[in-house]
Amino acid sequence: MKGMIRQTSAPLVSLVLIMLGTSFFNTYVSVRLTMEGHKGIITGFVYAGFYAGMMTGALRVEPLIRRIGHIRAFALFASVMASLTILQGLFLDPYIWLVFRFVAGFATAGLFIVIESWLLLLSSPETRGKVLSLYMIALYLAQASGQFFLSVIDLRSFAAFGIAVFFCSLSVIPVSLMRAAAPTLTHNEFVNIWYVLRKTPLGFMGNLVAGMVLGSFYAMGPVFGELSHFTPFQISLIMGVTIFGGLSLQWPLGHLSDLLDRRKVIIGTALTLTGTCVILFIAPAIPFWVLLILLFLFGGFSFTLYPLSITYCCDFFSSAGITSVTCAALIIYGVGCIIGPLLSPIFMEYTNPKGLFLYAAVFAGLFSLYGIYRAFFYRLPSKSNKEPFIPSGGATGKLTEIDPASIEELEATPPPLDIPETEPKIDTPPPPQNLPDISPENKPPQT
Repeated sequence: MKGMIRQTSAPLVSLVLIMLGTSFFNTYVSVRLTMEGHKGIITGFVYAGFYAGMMTGALRVEPLIRRIGHIRAFALFASVMASLTILQGLFLDPYIWLVFRFVAGFATAGLFIVIESWLLLLSSPETRGKVLSLYMIALYLAQASGQFFLSVIDLRSFAAFGIAVFFCSLSVIPVSLMRAAAPTLTHNEFVNIWYVLRKTPLGFMGNLVAGMVLGSFYAMGPVFGELSHFTPFQISLIMGVTIFGGLSLQWPLGHLSDLLDRRKVIIGTALTLTGTCVILFIAPAIPFWVLLILLFLFGGFSFTLYPLSITYCCDFFSSAGITSVTCAALIIYGVGCIIGPLLSPIFMEYTNPKGLFLYAAVFAGLFSLYGIYRAFFYRLPSKSNKEPFIPSGGATGKLTEIDPASIEELEATPPPLDIPETEPKIDTPPPPQNLPDISPENKPPQT
């Protein structure tokens, strides 16, 4: 584990740096649009454009990453993010921002795929939950910390754009200075989203619902704060505490999913998320600190749904398909993130600002019912039937190819027995030569 942390420390540090800037800026976009007098549906469309770019990037960036490598791809996407942020500061029109956010989403997809595939390639089925938990901890720690820039700067000044550009540029340094090479594969295995749906439908739906919930929260969480008449510092607390909640449960649930059936952990997470959202919606006027506790729980279970789902998907693919599975999962997640900012404002419009949590409760609840249905009617093999993941190549991160059996084959057929296809040949010694005949006819008389 120490060697794995040493190999992945540079990309994780780079991830933390760039997320400090971009997570703050994503929240700032919603706050600034609301401050300029635009309605929630306009904010939703701008965020939907961002996630549409993310989905498009997930479809297109994999060949680029394989051609130029993980390190140079990270530097490329970080530079694009910095350039777009500067341009956004020069044009404050929401429709121009929609175009810029689309391209920013494309670059963000590249950043996520670079880091996620890097970590997944250096993990095994037994450690993927813990490794992705480390990734999500670093991601959410940076996202939560970045929210507090909202309360220390003038939101109408150019300083907001400068902070994002600074961290984007700084993030290139750790991966550029690392000694070890990024992981490589000997060949590719193409995996599309429909194959993921057919092979792991629960993982597919988990990624979709995670995108619908998280996309709506990132887009409309600041709007919820503004409409509830909270101060900028309180909005920072709302966003930061929610993301810290997601951070707090990454490792426990990831480790639990390595020990138990991942499907049960996913279902339990979705059910708890549903109950928390129902309480947030129906609760009357409550003290602000109670709201923060509930939002902490909301973040704890909503933010863990995506890593659990993507880990579940990766359990049933070979190492050659890990990057493709990551792309497919991000596409599914991106579709959910497009739907979320478009649907959640409707719930908020016809109920109240807390309609954001009613929206999350509805879809998390439907996913929970689907997960229970899958668990009741479809039996999965035990972890002892899964083939081990065998890394080789030391610090270079090259992986030995594995080809685990599909779920359908494991369900339909019993485990194979170690019986050779043909009867083995037994080397027997030749019969002795020139021995006396001791047949009954020639047997000497007994005395």
